[in-house]
Amino acid sequence: MSKKILFLLLALAACTYKFPDLHNTPNPGSADFTKIIAIGNSLTAGYANGALYDQGQQNSYANIIAGQINQVVPTTFNQPDINSPVGYLGTNSSGTILGRLHLVNPRQPVPAPIVPGNPFDEFYDGDKTQLNNFGVPGMRLVDVMKAGYALENPYYKRFALDISNGSLLDDALTAQASFFIFWLGNNDVLGYAINGASGNANGDGSQRDDLISAALFADTYQAVLDKLMAEKRQGVVINIPPVTEIPYFTTLPYNLIHFNTSEATDSTLVAQLNQMYATYNAGLQQAYSQGLLSEEEYNNRQIIFADGENGLVIEDEYLTDLSQAGLPNWRQTQAGDKLVLTVALLAGTDQGQGAIGLAVPLTDEYVLTPPEQELIDSRISQYNQAIEQAVSQYAEDLALVDIHTVFQDFLDHGVVINGSGLTPSIFPPFGAFSLDGVHPNPRGAAYVANQVIAAINDHFEAYIPPVNPNNYPGNELPVPQ
Repeated sequence: MSKKILFLLLALAACTYKFPDLHNTPNPGSADFTKIIAIGNSLTAGYANGALYDQGQQNSYANIIAGQINQVVPTTFNQPDINSPVGYLGTNSSGTILGRLHLVNPRQPVPAPIVPGNPFDEFYDGDKTQLNNFGVPGMRLVDVMKAGYALENPYYKRFALDISNGSLLDDALTAQASFFIFWLGNNDVLGYAINGASGNANGDGSQRDDLISAALFADTYQAVLDKLMAEKRQGVVINIPPVTEIPYFTTLPYNLIHFNTSEATDSTLVAQLNQMYATYNAGLQQAYSQGLLSEEEYNNRQIIFADGENGLVIEDEYLTDLSQAGLPNWRQTQAGDKLVLTVALLAGTDQGQGAIGLAVPLTDEYVLTPPEQELIDSRISQYNQAIEQAVSQYAEDLALVDIHTVFQDFLDHGVVINGSGLTPSIFPPFGAFSLDGVHPNPRGAAYVANQVIAAINDHFEAYIPPVNPNNYPGNELPVPQ
């Protein structure tokens, strides 16, 4: 069998990124930048390429912003340095430490871990009372006030002031900041999305793969902002981007498997697969003849492999339940379905029971179907409405970055920065995302930083100089296997 994984770079459009007037004199306007802190998740921490490591931390959007503010008002911005050149992506079955992702195989580039990686730096050895970056990979909005959260999250445990009883928000308030950058809420939907919407769609935060209910999100967001604003502070708040449009869900085509039936091996395999699903298709025909299925669903559920690109076989909970007829909820992926990025290393491989996505259907956690995408997008809209409402109560002192609209425009048009393109993909040289498909690379982080800087400048009538994203590294070129 030949597999053809189609990684298509998005075309650049004629949307040119414009820098503010570089002749402006840097000034803080009405903003008080005496002490800055950032509160957030992995995006704020500088997590990239599937790991937290030195280059990612150094180029976190928060660190970039602080560096630019330093040109306006001298300030320090201490981060809980990981001291890890390669990062920690976990360990493989033999116990070898894996590092951050890189691209391998120039002909069919796929993200793969660097071997060996670095041991996880369990505790930060700097002064925890002097930190400014409170970005914690994996943290959700519903975690930020949770006492003892450090016992659940090793990234927070590294620098928590009170591991057993403290909360991240407690630590951040202890810093006595005059100005904060706040970006939480992404993970309250991302955990549900990256697990194929297999969790609870109205979760209470007890499970990592649940979609947090809109009511819980709104109440928690308001409570967090109230605590941050209880003392006179200023800040900038960032809302939630269209999560289902990040490269983790958009890189792989739905028809991932390619057969060339002019080759004997592929021709035989196609015949075997069609024979395997013949009974299932016959059962669908009978269910349709009995009026149990509409014609549209009957056609969509048939599993037929042919020459060229083919959809993968998946389980779909939204299909009509035909279990009483002995038929599972199977179909092949179609246009509109979104495969998660990890399917690239899984599809077509034999895990002991047959080829995944061919003889063995992909389970729910590997694909987002259109109804699941609609639910996620709707919930994000509710979250963003809650953010806007909470921020409006402190309108004088809080700026809002509508990163959702910014990113949607980025998706639709891409940008050209001083003649160099930037696209919402993971592939060099123009991709803005790191290889995990979720987090920006340094160039992408610089672009995000400029959106935040622009919002601060506008709201506080300040002038913080923007950065040139072209001066920051993108993803490395693929290395030969």
